[in-house]
Amino acid sequence: MIGSVVREVVAPLLRECPRECDMVSLTEVEVSSDLSYATCFISALKVPDQAIVFLKSRLKDIHAHLAKALQIHRIPKVRFRIDPRTERGSRIEQLLQDS
Repeated sequence: MIGSVVREVVAPLLRECPRECDMVSLTEVEVSSDLSYATCFISALKVPDQAIVFLKSRLKDIHAHLAKALQIHRIPKVRFRIDPRTERGSRIEQLLQDS
């Protein structure tokens, strides 16, 4: 449930990511068992690091929206990571094109 609320709060921000990132997706949200952290895995067609920097700059707003939406004592700390599955898929695609 908490993961889906995090997704609902973060997903609209993806449209505001810098144009250089091209299309940005939220591929998965993992919430730790003690509800301390919500890790959002992000993929971007181009410059995923820039998308992460942008999203980190919006953390204050994200936490405020989560506090309103969840109405629980402990709001998980949101962190962003590049989805490693996307990078692996891109590498495989590149290898196939090169052969």
